[in-house]
Amino acid sequence: MTQMADDLLFSVRGLTKHFVLQQKTWHKPERVLRAVEDVSFDIRKGETFGLVGESGSGKSTVARLLLRAYSLTSGQLLFRQADNSVIDLSELDNRHMRPLRREMQMIFQDPYSSLNPRMTLQELIGEPMQLHGYSEEEIRTRVASLLSEVGLRPEYAARYPHAFSGGQRQRICIARALALNPSFIAADEAVSALDVSVAAQNINLLQDMQEKFDLTYLFITHDLGMVEHISDRLAVMYLGRIVEMGTTDELFAQPKHPYTEALLRAVPQPDPRQRNQEKRGALKGEIPDATNPPSGCAFHPRCPYATDLCKIERPAQRAIDGRQVSCHHAETLALEGVGT
Repeated sequence: MTQMADDLLFSVRGLTKHFVLQQKTWHKPERVLRAVEDVSFDIRKGETFGLVGESGSGKSTVARLLLRAYSLTSGQLLFRQADNSVIDLSELDNRHMRPLRREMQMIFQDPYSSLNPRMTLQELIGEPMQLHGYSEEEIRTRVASLLSEVGLRPEYAARYPHAFSGGQRQRICIARALALNPSFIAADEAVSALDVSVAAQNINLLQDMQEKFDLTYLFITHDLGMVEHISDRLAVMYLGRIVEMGTTDELFAQPKHPYTEALLRAVPQPDPRQRNQEKRGALKGEIPDATNPPSGCAFHPRCPYATDLCKIERPAQRAIDGRQVSCHHAETLALEGVGT
């Protein structure tokens, strides 16, 4: 029987996703993109679990694997259903996943492209409910209620997406994600396309909705300054692997992995002395090609602390001071956090 701790919503073990870009032929080798490689973490009920890293690190792929928009190459994906039973999503096909999709939803990065311009708000927000058998009257009542919840007028239901600003469109996406009363929402760069003030308002809205509807979030972003204010725990990804994971306060105060330190130094600071420090610690180079990752530690070509060991041996993930870290020198490095 499938089991996991009572306080967990998701338990992920060995999550792996490879995309075959080119099949092997007699004159060409197989070309495989290793998007996610042996990722393990837990998401507790009611928390916001942050996932951060540069573009190309595999964050969005992890979210799509959790929602089974992608099939797994390997790994185990345990999920606690509304009736408190636990099921392994990795073993389900699309037909058996369909009734579970009402319990997990996604908010995408770009509200402009994720809303069909030919559909009214009534149709956009009501579509998930229609697919799951709600009556027209139930849908109409629910859409009006959801629009009010996200700070929009119920009479806007007859309007089309082009009539709204970027911040309002993202609120429409939030309303649509809430339509089926899910327990889990994956927010994939949900505020990165918005102005700072509008993004802050939508972050506050997400927090209000979490408290009101007892939601659990996976919050994906490349902006550590934003994730600090919403996440309880944080996982840092680099080239498809988690390199550090712990509470948000711990990672910000004293990172254990050089990549986490580099991301923290990229967070804008009001103090000019700290801004100069950011420039000195800025990451150099680009994230490597996931079809041809470096040997040893994937971060070693860009790491200022790399040694010969880092170039030849991949560090195992291990527990250090209550968090998980993948770095050969995590115990000896004195890395700087925010405000240190």
